[in-house]
Amino acid sequence: MLKSPLPEHLRKDWLLHFSGFITWSVICYLSLVNLDFGQTFVLKLLAFIIFYLSFAWIVFSDKRAESKINKRLLVVEVVTVLLLISSDIYNVAAILLVLIATQLPSMFTRKKALLLMFFITVAHFTIVYDGSFISGFFQVIIYFMLQVFGFSAIETILREAKAKEELAAINQELLATRFMLKASSKKQERLRISRDLHDAIGHQLTALSLNLEVAKHKVSEEFKPLLQENLQLAKTLLSNVRQVVKEMREEEQIDLVSSLENLINQLPNCQLTVKSSIDINSLQLKQQLMFCLQEGVSNALRHGKANLFTLACEKMGNSLVINLSDNGTVTNKNNENFGSGLAGMNERLIDFSGKVDLIVNDSGFTLKIQVEDCYD
Repeated sequence: MLKSPLPEHLRKDWLLHFSGFITWSVICYLSLVNLDFGQTFVLKLLAFIIFYLSFAWIVFSDKRAESKINKRLLVVEVVTVLLLISSDIYNVAAILLVLIATQLPSMFTRKKALLLMFFITVAHFTIVYDGSFISGFFQVIIYFMLQVFGFSAIETILREAKAKEELAAINQELLATRFMLKASSKKQERLRISRDLHDAIGHQLTALSLNLEVAKHKVSEEFKPLLQENLQLAKTLLSNVRQVVKEMREEEQIDLVSSLENLINQLPNCQLTVKSSIDINSLQLKQQLMFCLQEGVSNALRHGKANLFTLACEKMGNSLVINLSDNGTVTNKNNENFGSGLAGMNERLIDFSGKVDLIVNDSGFTLKIQVEDCYD
């Protein structure tokens, strides 16, 4: 299947952008159709082209990424439209102000956008004022309200899109949390059963074996073969119980890579690439590292809306370095939102001389974990 070269936000809102282009085309035609070719015609055509190029640049850029260039181009659009209004004999160029208003929600808060539209309207009124306040007021108030309408419509669309993204991120985080709770509950239950087998049944079978051993030396010869058979049966049963406990505890050994893969496979549209993996000796360290990696995935979903993860591990002697990278959106390079999470991870790894850092780069985030491996 061929993939469209257009950005995703354009594919979704193509009708909105197309209507903007048609509006510009109609206004341009009405403003130039009755003009003779000459200096005025060329200047007006150039102004319309400059406006549309600025408008197209902002539309084709991702609205989620704030850009100083977009704001400068917006100023160019405002100045261009005001100049067109000042020489507009058909009173249609002011409709382009509505197109400007539709771009404001992606750049400014509602308060700043309304203030900007107010100042544009004041400038518009100053241009069209011909000595009659009432006439000029009603002429500009209509366009002002159209600007407010256009701004509100786009703001609602963007707000709904943001809410949908936040809901998807929350849903992914809930899935990750459910997976972690399910895995933790399963491990706790298996650990409880293995401890009960070892502590209760194992100790009782040991006591039974000792009692049978003592009884074997105190009974008559005719009962000794039966006691010996029962003693051997008790020892075999004790050996089987110990073997079951051993196997259950061996099953509890954590494989970081497979556990992380199982977690990310539960999340929609998320992928994990494993560049390298390592063997870790300490079971307790594996458990704490898994908690840290799970929290790292959860934070990447919540704060960065990531969906691509890369795991790379390196071991030199007992020193381990684990890097979990993602493609999350970088909105805060000061890491202010991650202070408590990093503090919690460092507390988990304090017994292993651990250190956790969050590295921010242009492509996303990297959770870097440095610890010392040991034997339990």
